[in-house]
Amino acid sequence: MNIEKIQNRLLTSKLLLFTIVFAFIAVRLFAAGSQWDNLSLWGSMLIQIGIAFFLLQLNLTFNIIKERTFLPALFYLLLIGSNPIFFFDIKGSIAALCVALSYYCLFASYQKPESQINALNISLLLVLGSLLWTPLLFFFPVFWRGFHRLQCLNTRVLFANLTGFAVVYLFIFALSIAMNDRNIFLTFLPHIDILLFFQKPDLTIFELLTAGFILPVYLAIGFYLFFLDISESVWTITALSFFYFSLYVIIFFFLLLPEYKSSWGLISFIPVAFLCGHFFSRLNKRIVQFSLLAFFLFLVVTGIISLI
Repeated sequence: MNIEKIQNRLLTSKLLLFTIVFAFIAVRLFAAGSQWDNLSLWGSMLIQIGIAFFLLQLNLTFNIIKERTFLPALFYLLLIGSNPIFFFDIKGSIAALCVALSYYCLFASYQKPESQINALNISLLLVLGSLLWTPLLFFFPVFWRGFHRLQCLNTRVLFANLTGFAVVYLFIFALSIAMNDRNIFLTFLPHIDILLFFQKPDLTIFELLTAGFILPVYLAIGFYLFFLDISESVWTITALSFFYFSLYVIIFFFLLLPEYKSSWGLISFIPVAFLCGHFFSRLNKRIVQFSLLAFFLFLVVTGIISLI
């Protein structure tokens, strides 16, 4: 078996990418059964495919992964395509899209102290998304840390980031006054009471298997990124380390609010797909090449079994 040729196919084959997209759509339609008129199914599917291709654009724009590869999109589609809980989660899909776009705005601010517009855009994305899914507001401190990590955090950037929050809620308040209905404003206020109830994470056997398979890969990526990957540029290490940090935070939020596991999963697989894409495309050692094949086959087989 020519493992190097297989690795190259997985990295750069457009045919494989569009085959995975076709299979992703086919699986959704098969699982939907008679629910073809369900707008959540179609909306979630289109947004999730859009996120996968956006990851490729993110890498193309900021050159985070030096090699030409489709792995971030492949991994994202395989990760979310292997679990039926993602099939109808339109709110989680929109939340994941908001976070993905926020990553773009953040990376565009690298070493640019005059990044008020990007900070404002991130704020607007998170606040508008939180009107559908409140936990998005927890990501404000995450992106503050990101601005600091990318050497562009200052009082003007922080003020612009908070301004987006104020603008959205002032608009809703003005709308409630104009409509003479204060319930409009009260309805859209963040419901922080969700933090008062702790719920034990409820993971299926397939979710535990997936987490158990991803965890050692994730730990290996961290060791490689922070201790061995000294040949990479400062920019690449900075961007990937922020992905690594943000995944830790998402896992913490998941443990805090496990009832939203579908939405957390859709968001967490964004950094997972990017980190795995970088790791498997950078190393040409045989153990990594075989691990890439095993990882790919595991996701495919898990997705098939979950539908049976």
